[in-house]
Order: sequence, then structure tokens, then C-alpha cells
Amino acid sequence: MRKYFLNILIVITFASFEVVKAQTSGGNSPYSRYGWGKLTEEAQGFNKGMAGAGIAARGKEMLNYQNPASYSALDSITFLFDAGISLQNGHWSENGKSINALNSSLDYLQAGFRLRKHLGISIGVRPISIVAYDFYATKSMPDNDGFGVYTSTSSYSGEGGVRKIWLGLGWEPVKNLSVGINGGYIWGDYSHKTSITYSNANVHSLAREYKGSINTYDLNLGVQYTQELSKKDILTVGATFGLGHDINSRSTYINQKLTTTSVLGGDTMVARKAYQIPMRFGVGATLKHNDKWTFAADYTCQLWKDCKFPELVSTSSATTYSAEKNTFRNLHKIALGTEYIPNPEGLKLRHHVAYRAGVSYATSYVNVNNDGVVSSGPKSLIVSAGLGLPIVNMYNNRSMLNASVQWEHLIPGRSHSLKEDYLRLCIGLSFNANWFNKWKIE
Repeated sequence: MRKYFLNILIVITFASFEVVKAQTSGGNSPYSRYGWGKLTEEAQGFNKGMAGAGIAARGKEMLNYQNPASYSALDSITFLFDAGISLQNGHWSENGKSINALNSSLDYLQAGFRLRKHLGISIGVRPISIVAYDFYATKSMPDNDGFGVYTSTSSYSGEGGVRKIWLGLGWEPVKNLSVGINGGYIWGDYSHKTSITYSNANVHSLAREYKGSINTYDLNLGVQYTQELSKKDILTVGATFGLGHDINSRSTYINQKLTTTSVLGGDTMVARKAYQIPMRFGVGATLKHNDKWTFAADYTCQLWKDCKFPELVSTSSATTYSAEKNTFRNLHKIALGTEYIPNPEGLKLRHHVAYRAGVSYATSYVNVNNDGVVSSGPKSLIVSAGLGLPIVNMYNNRSMLNASVQWEHLIPGRSHSLKEDYLRLCIGLSFNANWFNKWKIE
């Protein structure tokens, strides 16, 4: 029976691919014009209110794709389906000017159940990065070429992103020790367009486009170990490792000179084997006290510095478009979170409400070129708070509606650079169905 449920789930997940592609706009960040775009947060409904801390999180009614070892704890009688969306208001400010914009995103879809004792399975899909921006700048041009004084307009736009589908297993070979693996497929495309037009029709316009397509496998390993410290305190530690490797995908650069009616000329260059996925690792710990308090702490690192990415390189003799290293920086992130449940054994609904809070700080993986000056990309500070609300009806008393509010502040690498702030409402529904109960007829 479970095999058929899994087949149905795979079909549903594949059908959701275009939905994910259409709905993960995720924000109009100019910083998404660099690298793979703006990386998405790996947090889920149960830990978005805890700023994403979850490498050591596990539970019988929880799907935690951040560490596949957690699947071994899944309950034997339930089928879990988990989905998350975010609504956000973005605020951008620079040199005394500011603008706001509303966006929405589908954060993830996943499902899972226990195959057998101490062995759980999960399948899911989520975005990894988002490219979404559109802005322009104008300036007056002096009469240096005999065409008089005129205005130039530089336009920048980008769209696309990268997504991942995975199938994971978690196994507890010995008591308190669990291991797991997520095997996945990463795919997506992006396009960055730049154009310079002039108010004087006698001056030729310029247009450039950088576009690429990424298709590769992904492999993530996880381990968790649980130790009872006392009758009231349980410590779980966890670690994850993501395999880095070359990606056999190419990127294309198109350069054109234009008039108002035709293309005067240009060239096209192709960079082959243009990308690498970074090696990633993380460690975390959670401490549960009296089944009421949970304290979590994570550290993660993504080794982007030595990863290849297509770059346009100009020298005195030639201009080339090829895969280059040292265009990125290593990404480091620290997340701290806590959860409080008033009375896990209580009879009233309010006794089971989960109250959450957290904070995280992360460096950027990209370098930003601002008027020829290269600096680090913006650092991210997230402060969050949320609730986990049990859904109770005559058929189900184990599902959960998770709601959280996040404030994210992006700290630019240079003063007087673009600042970004996001106020984000995150909604997650964890549906826990008793599909595998054995019914008795009396």
C-alpha cells in the first residue's frame, strides 16, 4: 500500500514543478544579479520561527529535510505532507531614495512516511536560488563626440532560478544513532540582460545578455545522535555534508550593437563546463528540557570560493568568456532558536501551542562590483518569531499550522550601498494523516 502512495506522490510532485517555477518570485533584489542569484533559506514551517535552526531537530511528527537522518524518527501510522509559502514586503533604500514591493513565494513541498521500523522516507521539491530584478539609471552625457548633450539610460533585468527535487532515506541502525541521505536533482536557468540606450538616435545602443542552464545531481548526507542527560533533559547533536562537484552545463554571452530598427553587429561566446556546486557542511545541537523547552544552535558553511562560474575577462589582447574561480566567497551562517510548549500533556488546545523565536547571521557568497570597486555581498541578519497551532477535528489531532514573522536586514559590504529590508510572513501546513492505521470492526 505504501508503495502506491509513494508513486502517487511522485506524480504530484513532478506536476508541481511548473507551479514552483511560476510562484517563486521571492523578491526583486538587485543582488540577485550575481552568481546563482539570491539563495533561499532552507528553513521549514516548524523552524522558520526559530530562524532556521534545525540540523539536530527530529521528531515522530516532523519532516526535516535539513538533515535526512531525522526521517528515521517518523511515526509508523502516519503519512506527512508539508508545504510552506511566504508573503513579504521588501524595502530598498540608497542615497536618500527608497522603494517598497510586495512578493510571494512557494517555499517547499514535501511528504514522507515510515517504510519500516527505524527507516523513514521523504520526497520533496524546493527552490535553491532566485534571480529577479529590474532597474535602470539615467545620466546626462556631455558633448564630447559632436552629437550634442544627450541622456543615456542603463537598464538591468534578470529572471530565473534553480530548483531541487530530492528523495531521502533516514535509518537508525543502532539505538540513538541515525544516518540519512538525500539524493536529488538540481535544474534551472537564468538570464541577465543589460542595455544602454541614448536619447540621441545617432548614437548606437548596446545590449548584453548572460544566460545559462544548470542541470546536475545533488547528494547530502546526515547523522544525528541522541543522548539522555537526565530524566528531563535530552541532547541531540547532528551533522550534514553536501557533496561538491563540477557541473557539465554551459553559459552563453551575447553582445550586440543596435540602432532603433536593426542589429548592426555583435558576437556570441560560450563557456563550457561553466559551474560547480560547492561542498557544504553543517553542525547543530538541540536540547529538550522537560518536553517544554527546546534550544537549538546551528553552524553551516558553503565553500563557494573555489567554485567555477562564467565570467567575461578582458585583456589588452582579447576578451574571453570562460569558467573562472575566485569569483565567490565562502558562506558562513549561525542560527539560534528556541521553542516553548506550555503543557505537552495538557487537555486544552492552548497547552499545545508552540511559541518560537530565533536569530541568524550569514555572510554572502558573492562579490559585488560597484563602479569598478569589488566588495563582499550583503550580510544577512534575520530575527524571527512564530507559533505552531495544532489543528484539531474529529479525524485529525496531529496536524500543525505554523506561522512566523521574519525581519531580514541585508547589510551591504560598502557604506552608502543599497540597503534591503524584508518583513516576511511565513505560513506552513504540516498535514499528518493516519493513513496506515489498522481499522477494527466490532
